[in-house]
Amino acid sequence: MKNFVLKIELRGEGITRTVAIPADYGFFDLHEVIQIVFGWEDYYYHQFDFGRTAIVDDANEEADLLPEKFRYEYEANLEFFLMNFKNFTYTYDIEQPWVHEVEVEGILEEGFDCPVLLECAGRMIREEILDENETDVSLGDAPNKDFLNAYLKETFYN
Repeated sequence: MKNFVLKIELRGEGITRTVAIPADYGFFDLHEVIQIVFGWEDYYYHQFDFGRTAIVDDANEEADLLPEKFRYEYEANLEFFLMNFKNFTYTYDIEQPWVHEVEVEGILEEGFDCPVLLECAGRMIREEILDENETDVSLGDAPNKDFLNAYLKETFYN
């Protein structure tokens, strides 16, 4: 199965993850992979930005949080974008953004059946809701690659 190899870096934090994701996956799948390998808890809306095109969280219907030009995740083909853009961003928490720089490093013609964490640097994110208006984000433990790959397999393997 063809896979895209993506290097994802949390801007300004020195935290990177390199993953292989099957070519037939969608934007929501990529969102879930990023959430898992960084340690985010998926409390907030997210968005992918490809130049002038934004691909937004299917759950986001708050007009003030939507860009002027956008498509919902279910309307967009991830493989098309990964074939046509070498770099893009993934933003988690639109109001207090955590921006991830994503680079398409290559294609594995014979890859994996589910997402795989290939490399990791930096710590995991620890995200905790303090109250309805505040989240505490700090650095957690070093990533356990075997655990994260088992979690990815459990989450995505059909």
